[in-house]
Amino acid sequence: MKRVKYIFCLLLLPIFSIAEGYSIFEDNGKVGLKNESGKVLIPAKYEALGWSDGVFSVLSNATGYRSQGKWGLISLANHLLTKAEFEEISPADASLLIVRKKSPSTLRMLAGAITTSGKEVIPFQYDDIKLSSLRAIVFSRIDNQFKYGLIDLENKVLIPQQFKDIRSLGSLRYAAENFDGKWALFTDSGRQLTNFTIDDILPFQKQYVIFYSGSQQGLMDRDGIIKIEPKHQEIKINEDGSVFSRQPATWFFLDGQNKLQQKFQADSIAEIRKNLLKIHASGNIQITDYNLKAISHTRIHTLENFINGKAIFSVDQRYGVIRCDGTVVVEPKYSALRWDNNHFVSNLRQGGKDQWILLDSIGNPIHQKPYDLILPYNGQFFPVVVRNFWGALATSGKEILSCTYDSILQQLNNNVVVKFHGQYGIVNQSERWLVPPRSKKVRLIAEDRFLEYTPKTTYLKSFDNSIIYFSENRLELQDNNLLEYLPSGTIWVIGMNGVIGDRKIIPDMVEKIYPETEGLRGIKKNGQYGFVDSQGRLRIANRYDDIRPFSDELAAMKIRGKWGFIGHDDRIAIQPTYDEVFDFKNGLAVIKQKGFYGVLDKTGKQVLLPRYESVSVLPHRNIVIKQNGLVGLADPLGKVLVNPKFHRLVDLNNGYIIVERDGKYGAITLQGISTIPLIYDYLLYAPSNNIFFAMTRSEWTAVKF
Repeated sequence: MKRVKYIFCLLLLPIFSIAEGYSIFEDNGKVGLKNESGKVLIPAKYEALGWSDGVFSVLSNATGYRSQGKWGLISLANHLLTKAEFEEISPADASLLIVRKKSPSTLRMLAGAITTSGKEVIPFQYDDIKLSSLRAIVFSRIDNQFKYGLIDLENKVLIPQQFKDIRSLGSLRYAAENFDGKWALFTDSGRQLTNFTIDDILPFQKQYVIFYSGSQQGLMDRDGIIKIEPKHQEIKINEDGSVFSRQPATWFFLDGQNKLQQKFQADSIAEIRKNLLKIHASGNIQITDYNLKAISHTRIHTLENFINGKAIFSVDQRYGVIRCDGTVVVEPKYSALRWDNNHFVSNLRQGGKDQWILLDSIGNPIHQKPYDLILPYNGQFFPVVVRNFWGALATSGKEILSCTYDSILQQLNNNVVVKFHGQYGIVNQSERWLVPPRSKKVRLIAEDRFLEYTPKTTYLKSFDNSIIYFSENRLELQDNNLLEYLPSGTIWVIGMNGVIGDRKIIPDMVEKIYPETEGLRGIKKNGQYGFVDSQGRLRIANRYDDIRPFSDELAAMKIRGKWGFIGHDDRIAIQPTYDEVFDFKNGLAVIKQKGFYGVLDKTGKQVLLPRYESVSVLPHRNIVIKQNGLVGLADPLGKVLVNPKFHRLVDLNNGYIIVERDGKYGAITLQGISTIPLIYDYLLYAPSNNIFFAMTRSEWTAVKF
């Protein structure tokens, strides 16, 4: 079956050429169908032909039609196979269509399936249906939760609708997930083959399926028999059916001189803080010290960063809080948890409904009323939502704004812009109206000042609704003043009392103006570039072909096709001899000449001659250089410390450099002396304890069973 999209442009294209020798034509605002010889198969009396997703195809000599906004099924012999009673209709496979219509009692959209002759085979009792071979995965909202099940094409229940998810794995097998996040394997007849102990499962390959326990992989066959225990970092199944696996990586603790301190196996390792590690192994996370002694014996699946000695962790998709000494502050019982302003914002989802509660720093609830949503702290309060109405919660847990507003738009100090019954106003945190609701949008800009916007004019007003200033020009808040941008390019600084305090004047006939840097603004006038001060006085004549903003007291300028630098006094500091330049930073600037890159200092001296494919100045002023696709390192005076012979390097700014070549990692000194050989698959540095973590991956080994 070939499906081709078409677009309804009936007034522009009265005839549509479509696949399979058919064409849709239009007559008096209605469409019909012709065959390739021009014979009318379906008269032009329908709003659309094809399927509700905008795709046309013919399925067993039938297609969809739309009449009075509803869809039905019609044969190419112009026989109505169903009434136009569906909201949607689309092919599911070569013989069945998924159709949807509204329930007459609840107005919910329900899905069913019909044959190409219009016979109903799956009744309209599901929220959605997904066909898989001769089975259908279905789901419906039950007890405020979507629950999945499996049926055959005669609507016989094979797996009851009581699961969080069901997926087809191929090879006539299905996986079902319970509401604890665990999976089990089922046959296509609904027979359960395994217990609900699987954390995740992949589609079948060569009669085998890879499954997870935590982050570790295992292998089972079609009968659910485990062939490889889930103790492997990775398993692969080749095209010939052979199976290979490898164990977790081996990690080495090394000092800068390659002296071994510890060795162990793990998936990953990270430094949490001084003398504290996060080790991920066998699907679980352990918090240990640098001697690998466990700090916590709590089972942990995920662990976020520690803040003030506490971190959010999860077990089986439930979240709690743990201290860096391993003490559990909040038991892992929440569906969601986040750290916000020395509070924990928690959600305990029950019966498909969110119940957000604010907890104090040690996990105690500070209010009783649950909310549908608690938004991030804005400096004064937590915005909250109940039944789509907005309010505000203080850090004490007191509701300071009742949940009666359409939305909370802005907060400034103790005042809040709200939308109420479709209008905009300002209230304080005692819910007293400072600016009564109005149709025009408003914005707080000071303790007792706000902007009111109309289609053409912006008004600066006080809370008693007095107009202080107004303008049709763009107004922008900056440093407790308003900047007014005049069409001429001039910028006026307006105080909160409406008085013009400063006029950043721009000369007449300016074609372009740049933001101010170091007290000067670049301009383009008469096709040439220069700089003016805040009063619009020309400080650097517009005689350049191009410019860049001032940085480190120098600005790049282009003249006669070449780039150089000028100072604030309009004197040329570095002659224009370069094809491209970049801004000075920390006394150095990257330049390009004849296709190669180098580095200048502020005197114009070429610290690095332009002979590199790329250069990058690091924050501590060492310079990464690239030549022939390889990278090296130079110091700020241009001395090459490490010749370009690595694919990657990281200057640790402590005398050591992590380097990588051909996928292998090691460490060298700034003098180029190798201290950790390039034999590791990965290398990272833990600054708190001045330790390197080196990793080697395990080899793939063939599995026999």
